[in-house]
Amino acid sequence: MLDPDEERSVAAAFGVATAQVRRDHFISHVLAALSERFADRLLFFGGTALSRTHLPDGRLSEDVDLISLGSRSGLATDLDGTLPRALRREFPGSGWRPALGEVRESHPASLVATDGTTVRVQLLSHTGYAPWPTERRALVQRYSDAAPATLTVPTLASFVAWKTVAWIDRAAPRDLYDLWLLTELGAVDAAAGDLFRRFGPTNRLPHPRQFATAPDEETWRRALGGQTRLQVSGAEALAGVRGTWQALTP
Repeated sequence: MLDPDEERSVAAAFGVATAQVRRDHFISHVLAALSERFADRLLFFGGTALSRTHLPDGRLSEDVDLISLGSRSGLATDLDGTLPRALRREFPGSGWRPALGEVRESHPASLVATDGTTVRVQLLSHTGYAPWPTERRALVQRYSDAAPATLTVPTLASFVAWKTVAWIDRAAPRDLYDLWLLTELGAVDAAAGDLFRRFGPTNRLPHPRQFATAPDEETWRRALGGQTRLQVSGAEALAGVRGTWQALTP
């Protein structure tokens, strides 16, 4: 059960509503169940994986992105049957609406608790994804009632390069914000550049024109304001990321 003091503390630290903290708490228990039962069968990636490894103070994400290392349909069936049972003690009555086996892999399924707290879970096939370097890593679980969790995630350099590819592909504020945090961490470096050249869309380092347009401030705050206490504008984040990548260009 979520400790009320922890709920208040996390809400204050991130400047978010308690509903967002409850979702993050739900995610911690989902990750614990995945770690205990499915750690060898999946890759945990994306913004939530980043927030549970290298950027635990960045933002409270809302979903769980997974890649099946084997059969996607087989893993979906097992997750559909197992996760609600694994969550029964802390979240009795929670379940899939819809389940992973009921959606295409390009669409998320949803785990829903009885109070309406919802976590989106997307399970992708490994087919078509570049072999980004990965590592087994203990996750930041944040809440004292959540069991420890260890999953396979991208390496730090992979996170940087993969997030840059995502920004170029969809220009989402969350990708730019994560990249800015990674820039502040000092993670946009030669190793990340090598991976971007290897697996990115151009076989070269990112070009400044790929960071030409920042999200407008209303869009920026609407997309991220519910997940963190923003201390940077979209334009400032874009300039920081662009400048850091430019500094790596010979």
